[in-house]
Amino acid sequence: MDEKGFTILELLVAVVITLVVTAAGYTLFNNSFNFSVLHSRTAEMQRESRMAIDIMSREIRNAGYGVIEPFSGTVQGAAAPIQVANNVDPDPSGTPNQLDRITIIEGYDTIGTINATTTPGTNTLTIKASAGIDPTNPSIVGNTITIEGFYYGTVTAVAGGGGGVYTLTLGTLLDQHPYSTLNSVMLVRTITYHVGVPSAGAEPVLYRDDPNGVNQVVASGIEDLQFAYLLNDGTETNAPAAVAPPAAPTIRAVRISVLARVADPKSSATKISTRPAIEDHAGAATADRYHRLLITKVVEVRSLGLL
Repeated sequence: MDEKGFTILELLVAVVITLVVTAAGYTLFNNSFNFSVLHSRTAEMQRESRMAIDIMSREIRNAGYGVIEPFSGTVQGAAAPIQVANNVDPDPSGTPNQLDRITIIEGYDTIGTINATTTPGTNTLTIKASAGIDPTNPSIVGNTITIEGFYYGTVTAVAGGGGGVYTLTLGTLLDQHPYSTLNSVMLVRTITYHVGVPSAGAEPVLYRDDPNGVNQVVASGIEDLQFAYLLNDGTETNAPAAVAPPAAPTIRAVRISVLARVADPKSSATKISTRPAIEDHAGAATADRYHRLLITKVVEVRSLGLL
């Protein structure tokens, strides 16, 4: 009877206080964890979207390099160096004909330098392949090349390989200006940028497609891709006609808009932001749980032979 202890009421009070402190600690931990996750995702979203627009800007700026004849400004080949596709892709919710895509043709991949001064009027040249490049694997036969942005022709055969030196047979005769061993040889590539959803439930990504069928993911979480074009007659439009230089109107500059998003990790976060209207793509009607970042950049096209 002399032993002392806790009463039932004291135990209940202690349990309640413990539960309250535990709940508060869990809430603080959960909020801190969600904030950390959101901060990390947001930083990654900013990094990837800025990198994506920088890559696109560089390639759009050089569109037509090796395709446009520098002196006449005419297109060498059958296709315009910038091909516009307005409102052709579905948005991430599946609504068709909402997002844009763009296709660019330019000399992009350097495969080597000329190994011996060329002879005008012939259809062969020898090149010293760049480190790690083997023109026979994968074969560049059927691909178009440019020499320093001037010569433009299709490779019909590749021979050699000893010491990294290869002989290219071309479908078009070399022009009347000999090229020296200081000149580089580049493949002319057709690159397309578009947004797609890799699989059901996955986040949308920005793709960079090349003619070899490789769909490279440039950035993830890209919700919208829109373009506007300034023509050399002063017109601004979202869907210019497919007119190749030097005919007018021709594209002078491109405005790129990339909208990235990241979901809030809190399950209770349901109405954070609303997808904005960009160019001719109307905004969403309701808010959702995504944080968004819009980056817009205007790029002047430099290689279309325009004055």
